Amino acid sequence: MSLRQRDYILRMIEQLAEAVGRIAGLRRAGQLDEAELLVRTTADGLFGPMRDMLDRLDAAGAATLLGDHEKIGAYAALCAEQAEILGLRGRAGPALAERRRALELHLEAMGRAPDGNPRAQEAARALLGQVDAARLPERYRALAAKLG
Repeated sequence: MSLRQRDYILRMIEQLAEAVGRIAGLRRAGQLDEAELLVRTTADGLFGPMRDMLDRLDAAGAATLLGDHEKIGAYAALCAEQAEILGLRGRAGPALAERRRALELHLEAMGRAPDGNPRAQEAARALLGQVDAARLPERYRALAAKLG
């Protein structure tokens, strides 16, 4: 990876961390419309025109399109925030589906990182308790089993 690409990814991670903190604050304050808007605008800012395509693909396809494990983890974090917002809106089914997507994306990030991506591992562990792991595709069950 070139230095320019690495700098871009580091800036993306910083922007994401700031946005996720703001999203969580809005969520805790009950400002769900604002939180959801920030999820969308952050995703649009980070992923540009491919954002709509990412939302239509399954986790493996989205991960392939994103390529880098850090980008996959960023997208997964936004999916997890969207899941929390959906849950607070009382939309249990869509919230569960979005949590599962976030988990699968974090597992993809783990599987593609040379160091296993500790951030993705931590996030995946947190989501595992909220998703029926037995219903995951075999590939993801195997990755989840590595979490211990």
